[in-house]
Amino acid sequence: MHDPRLTLAETVAAEAGRQALAAFRGDIGAVRAKRGQHDVVAEADERIERFVAQSLLTAFPGDGMVGEEGTSDRASETGFTWTVDPVDGTWNFASGIPHWCVVVACADAEGPVAGAICDPVRDELWSAVRGSGELRLNGAVAPPRPVRAIADSTWAAALGRAYAEPRWRALMGRLGPIRIMGSLALDLAWTAAGRLDAFAYTCDRKPWDVWAGQVMARERGLIVREEPESRLLAVMPPGWWEELDLEVGAG
Repeated sequence: MHDPRLTLAETVAAEAGRQALAAFRGDIGAVRAKRGQHDVVAEADERIERFVAQSLLTAFPGDGMVGEEGTSDRASETGFTWTVDPVDGTWNFASGIPHWCVVVACADAEGPVAGAICDPVRDELWSAVRGSGELRLNGAVAPPRPVRAIADSTWAAALGRAYAEPRWRALMGRLGPIRIMGSLALDLAWTAAGRLDAFAYTCDRKPWDVWAGQVMARERGLIVREEPESRLLAVMPPGWWEELDLEVGAG
């Protein structure tokens, strides 16, 4: 399915991924803390974000922009707004851990339209556009998701204090392994792909983290649940939410 914004997202994310990988293997520049000790930004983040923003807004000069590092933010005149996370998983990136990605996505008034997540370490570019019914891997349709039972499922879950809630505590022994690998966006891409079976995070749900992964998940037929009051974002196959009694007050 041809969509000019999807094509642009793929192209720009791939080039940004090449730049980020070169920095990762060479010099990421100075690293400083932002909002907390473990929330860091490298000089490479800001440089790559400016490159992505310039590339996107040159192609669509009336579109808006919001980036994690805020280097090029601007309001939209067209109803389309881009978002970029130049390196999602900066702690891993700065620590030499090869699990991070570049995220480029676009949304309109109805929600995420298109997104690309580039994992340059593995030479993988995940992408999707709304209405296509497809997840793409390096430009081709990705293989079908494996079908697994809940008891055999692998989850990406970072719930913090929410783990103490009865609905999550009741899952102990009912699921397979839970993984926290340090890149929320890549966790979403891998959930859409089926490497991970489900995803549950309590997080701020910033657009640069979630827009791309949300459109990928929905195009794969997964259910995306959001609970703003608890900051929950959950992605899983249809029926799992109900089967696991995850509704607040259920059981």
